[in-house]
Formats: sequence, C-alpha cells, structure tokens
Amino acid sequence: MMPDKEVLVTGHDESVPESLISALVSDGWKVSFTDGAELVDTSTQHRPDVAIIPVSSIAPESCRLLLARYMQSMPGVPVVVISPEADRQQAVELISAGAADYLVSPVDPDVLVSKVNQLRSVAGADGFIAHSPSTHHTAQLARRAAATSAAILIGGESGTGKEVLARFVHRCSPRVDGPFVAVNCAAIPESMLESILFGHEKGAFTGAVSRHAGKFEQASGGTLFLDEIAEMPMEQQAKLLRVLQEKEVERLGGTEPVKVDIRIVSATNRDLAECVKEGRFREDLYYRLNVFPLHLQPLRERTEDIVPLAQFFLRRSCSQSGQPAPELSAEAMTALQTYDWPGNIRELENVIQRAGVLKRSWVVLPEDLMLPGHAAAHCKADVANVVGIKQFAGRQDADAGNFAEGSSITGKYPGPARKQQEWQHVLEVLKRHGGHRSRSAQELGMTTRMLRYKLAQLRESGVDVDSIIAGSVMAS
Repeated sequence: MMPDKEVLVTGHDESVPESLISALVSDGWKVSFTDGAELVDTSTQHRPDVAIIPVSSIAPESCRLLLARYMQSMPGVPVVVISPEADRQQAVELISAGAADYLVSPVDPDVLVSKVNQLRSVAGADGFIAHSPSTHHTAQLARRAAATSAAILIGGESGTGKEVLARFVHRCSPRVDGPFVAVNCAAIPESMLESILFGHEKGAFTGAVSRHAGKFEQASGGTLFLDEIAEMPMEQQAKLLRVLQEKEVERLGGTEPVKVDIRIVSATNRDLAECVKEGRFREDLYYRLNVFPLHLQPLRERTEDIVPLAQFFLRRSCSQSGQPAPELSAEAMTALQTYDWPGNIRELENVIQRAGVLKRSWVVLPEDLMLPGHAAAHCKADVANVVGIKQFAGRQDADAGNFAEGSSITGKYPGPARKQQEWQHVLEVLKRHGGHRSRSAQELGMTTRMLRYKLAQLRESGVDVDSIIAGSVMAS
C-alpha cells in the first residue's frame, strides 16, 4: 500500500542524513525531494503533509525567500527548518516568517519523526484542516498556546470546528497523556449543571445514591473543554471563577474542597464581550477565560479548506465501512467551493456522507452532493468555465508535451506541461541507456537515489515505468 503521509525535502537527496530518511520511511512516510523551482508547478497538484528545508543545501540568506515561496504556493503545509548550527537570529526570523519549527543538526531521528507526526495533524490527519492562510495562522497560535497553561477562549460560528481545535490544543500540550473532557453548557439543564460540573456527595439530593466526581475532577491532569460557555448560568459562573482562582472544587453537599489540576479551554459562538456589556456574563470570569483568544473563520471565508475537508470526510467515512474512498470530480469541487455553507463544517460533513451513499461510481459528481437548488444554479457558470479551462489547458499540455510516438502512456504523465516534459526527458534518457540507473542519473545531473525517487513518483501516479524501459530495450 502507498504511504498516506508525505514529507517534502527541498534540496538534493544528500541534504538530509540517510538515518533521518530511513526513520521517516520506517514510520510510514513517503519522502520526496524538490529543488525549490518546482513549487509553483506542483502547488495545485501536490500537497505534502510536512515540508523540510535543510539550510545546509542552500545559501542561508536564501532560506527565508524559499520559506516565503512555501507559504505562498503551499499555504497550510507546516515547514521544518534544519540548520547545521544554532543561529538564534536566524531561528527567530524564520519562525516569525512562518516556519513551524527550527531544528539544529545533528537531529535525533526519533525527534524528527515525532515532530513531523505532530505537525501532520495540522494538515488534517486528526480532522483539523489548515490549508487556508487564516486557519493555518490559527493552528500556529494554538500550538504556541498549547505549550503554556493559559486558559484559551475559542470564538467562531456554530459548526466551524471549535471542539476539533480544542482537541488539537490538548494533543499539542504537555497534558496530552491526561484526559480530555468536553461539556456542552447549553445542552445540560440548569438544575443538573452544577452536579455534573462540580460533582456531588451521597445524599446531596434525591436520587444521589453515591458520591459522583464532577467534570472538573474527571479532567484533572488534562484539559476541560467548556463549549457554549456563554450559556452558563450566572450562579455557575461564580463557582467556575472560584475553581480557576483556587484550583479546587467543592462537591454539591460536600464540606471538603478537592484539589484539581486542569487546563480550561472554552468556546462560544457569541460575542462574549457583548454579553458582558449586557450583564449576562461576568466580566471577571471573561478575563480569566480570555487569556489566549483564538478565532475560527466561517467556512465560506476559508475556501482553501473546503476540498481538503471534503476529501478527509470521504476517506474517514469509507474507511469506517471498509470501502476505498471515491474521488471528487472537478465539477463537484467547484460546486463545494462556490456554495455558501451556512452550516459550516458540520453541514459539509453531512453533505459528504450523503454523497458517499448516493454516488453511482467511484467519482463523486455535483448531483451526488444534493446542494440546495440556488447553489447548484450558482455553480453552473463556474463549472462550465472550469471545464472549458481544463479542456483548453489539456490541449495546451498535449501540444507542449511532444510525447514520444508509440508510448503506451501518451498524455498520462502527472503534472502540468513543463513537469510532463521533465518526466518524458527522464524516461528518454533511461531508454537510451537501456534502463541503467547510474549512467542515466549521471547524464541527468542527479544522484542515483534522486532518480529512484522520481521513478517511484511516476509509478505511484500509475505510469508503468518498467514496461516502458523493458519495451525499449527489447525493441533495440
């Protein structure tokens, strides 16, 4: 099976030690290489989970420029910089420019594997998609906040993924091995909220037949997520403030306080500052909860996240049913990106689940999405334009490719025209040398290992490289 996670290394294939490459491959990572010039061409077709820039392979003064190109061509892809020496000024500049981390050689293989696995969650492995610049920025802030014990307040419309972000904070924090306990303050009757949050002693009220530890105690050593915090009654707000101040709770009907060690992450779809002005939320509690504010934009304002989210939901839904995930057609992608998504990510997930049931082939079409009629009408012109552009681009690519006659894969090289010409040139050199890797790599001006990686990329895209080379050898 092909690896479902990929790291892209900038530079030649000796720019990162073999021990690091082997550790990544052993952990299930596919390792690809780029010279940096390919970023613009591959940005629309190829999105790795994590990128690595080894400073030793390029001029130090060019590192920031290259990082800026990553930020532009692959927004949302976390970038790790590996430097041969500790340069504090360079580290500060690169992290300020958007680098996710700065490591100094020699890097321990286990440390690198752990780091890229952690960063991959930003790209969607755990459901938190961060391909748009705004979401990627929020993810970077969340990762920094997670390293502290500060209370976090997440704002955003309903369905934008606030709990997913809260879980991401927990995973990135030193409390990752502790419990994550979620409470929806709006879903619990006011008469039961105090008992559920703070717990109760036996006999505290009718039906309390035994002692019960509340959510604060259950979350001790971990993270307590309070969703819809604006809906919490004023009486419970006062008790929550005391918990935050004293780090202890008192069970309903109890007399002895219980120490708790928790990190509070709260969320709301309301303007909490406005609630304070209206007298519906305590001002002192607001400042306690809003130490580190995070905000998630509505899905309609981060269109770069829509298709990756849809693909994630397709993969997850199909993996649960044991079926291979279908592909989204270009027309379906356009329909998704031009719809307004009033229900945000929650609505998108429902639409994708429905499409998985309604699809009639292994390609999801716009009609399978069953988006509201006005959205489908709104998409017609855009879909027609996209199809026309793709057909025109396909003719241009075919003309520019000048593929060899007799090739069984004419027109099927991956990527845009310039990239297809590169693939064709590589195969022609291999044919000329009868498939000899070392001589071909020497003529191409690359190492044998780099050539192997390029051939592996071709195979994974469906190109029968071995048959092409063998056919050429037999013909000669």
